[in-house]
Amino acid sequence: MSDNDVVEISVPASSAYVATLRLTASSLAGQADLTVDEIDDLALAVDEACALLLPHANGGPLTGRFTIAPGSLSVAVGLSGDAGEVDRTGFAWTLLSALADNLQVGSEGTALSVAFTKRRQGAGS
Repeated sequence: MSDNDVVEISVPASSAYVATLRLTASSLAGQADLTVDEIDDLALAVDEACALLLPHANGGPLTGRFTIAPGSLSVAVGLSGDAGEVDRTGFAWTLLSALADNLQVGSEGTALSVAFTKRRQGAGS
């Protein structure tokens, strides 16, 4: 692994395929030297990010972009979908906010994304 390796994956925008993104994130988090608890938190954060995006899907793929660095994994999940905003009032947003560092939501036209970083506790910013 070199610093800042990037892995991208696209799956159909369906809850049936969220596990693929979650498992990819978990595997890559191990390479970033995150702890078991941090990997579990990251997997749950990926689930919640997808839960926020899937109501906006319109048939295009759900994409995950994972940037691996020593002690951290940055995740950006996105899709092209209906115009709108992700729900920042519900349980999924609250949980994601608690689990992730540097949480951001982006929208451009009909493209929506949720990005965050998970760092090993005690790792530099």
